[in-house]
Amino acid sequence: MRLHRFFTSETVGNRNELTIRNAELVSQLRHVFRLKKTDHIVVFDGSGSEYDCAIADYVGETALVLDVRASARCRYMPPRRLYLCAAIVKKDNFETIVEKATELGVTDIIPVIAERSEKKAVNDSRLKKIAVEASEQSGRGDVPVVHPIMKLGGLVPLSKHFTFVKRLEEGTSGSPEKVEVESIAFHTEGDTFSRKDLSKGSPLAIFIGPEGGWSPDEIAMFHKNDVAIRCLGLQVLRAETAVISALSQVVFND
Repeated sequence: MRLHRFFTSETVGNRNELTIRNAELVSQLRHVFRLKKTDHIVVFDGSGSEYDCAIADYVGETALVLDVRASARCRYMPPRRLYLCAAIVKKDNFETIVEKATELGVTDIIPVIAERSEKKAVNDSRLKKIAVEASEQSGRGDVPVVHPIMKLGGLVPLSKHFTFVKRLEEGTSGSPEKVEVESIAFHTEGDTFSRKDLSKGSPLAIFIGPEGGWSPDEIAMFHKNDVAIRCLGLQVLRAETAVISALSQVVFND
């Protein structure tokens, strides 16, 4: 029987015992799944490893102690740094975008305000929860970073250079080696996308527009900043469909 799988922000490493202080997770294990002492679960901490654990004890309603029994590599870790810069669309559709992008291996999700965006805000905590749940379900060994909203005009100039990576990573210090980020904006009037547009393993930023697509000024901005313009076919795709299509072609050609 497949064990239930959960993310923990606690680093497991070589520990034999792990205390998790997460009231929501404790409630889920205790009252939803009705797991008791000695029952097994799998936890992962973003390191690429997952751990078979037995429940040793519940500590009230807010914490539990796990006995770490064995470790293994997770089924999947993203092979490249992959940024999804997706224009905000209506609530349910953007939540679908976050869920599917997580399943497909995006490492960073940046909600974008574009000229034709009808929505200007997101529920940040809700999106982060969806990313965690999709990582748990899909078997990947980490959880994507859901970044704060950015306006397209401020984001595009960063998207070809190391500062794009540097500024979006939390807790980065020092002066790491410079990294070039390839950038592709998908649009109905671009050249047809092909695997030749990708460099193996290079950091990649993908831009997906809102309902109504990118405006002429935004297309001009992409050109000015050397962001490649590509299309996915003759059909006009909904934003969430375009995300799944574009990411599938990138991920399954890695």
